[in-house]
Formats: sequence, structure tokens, C-alpha cells
Amino acid sequence: MPNEISVCNLSFRYQDSTPYVLKDISLTVKKGEWLTILGPNGSGKSTLAKFFNALLIPLTGEVVSCGKNTVDSAEWSSIRRDVSMVFQNPDNQLVAPTVEDDVAFGLESAGIPYDEMHQRVKDCIQRLGLEGFEKTEPHNLSGGQKQRVALAGALALKPKVIVLDEATSMLDPQGRNEVLTIVRKLNKEDGVTIIAITHDVNEAIASDRVIVLNDGSIVYEGIPRELLANREILRANNLSSPFIVDVARELRKYQILIDENVLTHEELVNAICSYKRII
Repeated sequence: MPNEISVCNLSFRYQDSTPYVLKDISLTVKKGEWLTILGPNGSGKSTLAKFFNALLIPLTGEVVSCGKNTVDSAEWSSIRRDVSMVFQNPDNQLVAPTVEDDVAFGLESAGIPYDEMHQRVKDCIQRLGLEGFEKTEPHNLSGGQKQRVALAGALALKPKVIVLDEATSMLDPQGRNEVLTIVRKLNKEDGVTIIAITHDVNEAIASDRVIVLNDGSIVYEGIPRELLANREILRANNLSSPFIVDVARELRKYQILIDENVLTHEELVNAICSYKRII
């Protein structure tokens, strides 16, 4: 399967006198994959995300996004259409007076013809469950709705990759579930490649692969189930175990046999309903 993003030997610091934020990072993101990049605050996650769509340019190493080298300034507009970013605070991305104008903003900037732009806006508003809010001022929406507007604006550009940079960290549980459900559909049904930057281990459960970044270096790469059941790696990188994993671990202390691979609410409920007690 071809790679959408390739990073090779990337090191970066903001000024010559400061420590390196990223240290010899190499990774690939496959087409159609959902990759979660986990790490504690200050680990370099958000800095790394900005290289994927040429918001930052390598001084050491190389980043190739959707077949285009990010050092080539002539490719920046194309790269940013292929790789859309959704940031932590949706208020920082909402720039227009109404929802439909905000979804259309990126299309106008990209010079998309009016008829096509109108149809894309309509389709994305429908896909993101925002019908009825077309004329609403974005600041009157809930946090989850605002983030869905930001996602609709990103999706309208028909990107190959969507990067979520802590995009759910400011949302309540309902808003977080709304956004993650939509992202899951985009990935599974539309084949959009997802890169999720987060410190919340629970958000890694649905992904195909996880990378742990700490102090600017990759310290772990693998599948979520292996990482999230490994207390030593989580503890060493200041990451908490998922709530479901902790519950299952506590139940095992009381001789209730719950599989160590249980990660989701559904899996835990099924395990409890069919549990076996050690005699």
C-alpha cells in the first residue's frame, strides 16, 4: 500500500540556541490508515503535525506529503489541499459569519468554481449532520458542533489526509464522541487517511497503529492493543491506562476472569456478562 506521508531523519528546533524539539524522526503513514501519535505535553506532537502540510519546513531531513516534497514552495498550496488540519480550538478556525460561509471559505481560497463549491458545501454540511445550521453564526454552536464545522471545511477540500491536532481535547464527552464517530466513518467508508495527535490513550483504541513520541523522539510503534495493555510503557511516557483497561484489571483482582485484551465498553460488558469466577 502506498504511503501518504513519509518523514525521514527529521530534526527541528525553533532557534539555534534552543534544544531540539524533534530528534531524527522517521515514519510513514500508509494510504487509508488511521495513525495515532500519542505523547505527553511537550513531547513534540503538535510540532511534528505542522510538517505534514508544510506549515513548518524541514531544515534537517525530509518530509514528503502525498508525493510532494514539502521544501518545494510551489507545491505548498497543493499539499495543503491534500492534507487538511483540524486544530485543538475550533474558535481559531472559524472565520466566517455563518456555517455555510465557513465551510466554503477554503474552497473560495482555492478558486473552486461557484457551482461546484455550492454542491460541496451542501454535501459536507449533510455529511457532518449540520443541516439546519447553514445560516447560524458559528459562535452560537456547541463545542462539538463547532468542531464539526471545522471538519466540514476540511472535508470540502476533498483531502487525502486529515490531521487532528488535539481536536477533541477541549470538548465534553458528547462532543468528543460526535467528532470521533464522524472521523471513523470518513476513514472506513471514504478511505480518508487520518493522523490523530493526542495525549488521550482512549482515542487510540480505534486506530490502526500508534506511535508514542516523548522528548522529541519516537519511543514506541505498534498496534493499540499491545500498547494500551502495557502499563510499563504507558507509565514511562506519562500516559494513563484507558479506563476500561483499569476496570478489567481491578475485576481480575477479585478473581473475575476478564480477558486482558478488553479495550472497549462493549467488550467489557460482553466479558462481564459471560465471566467465569476462579474457584
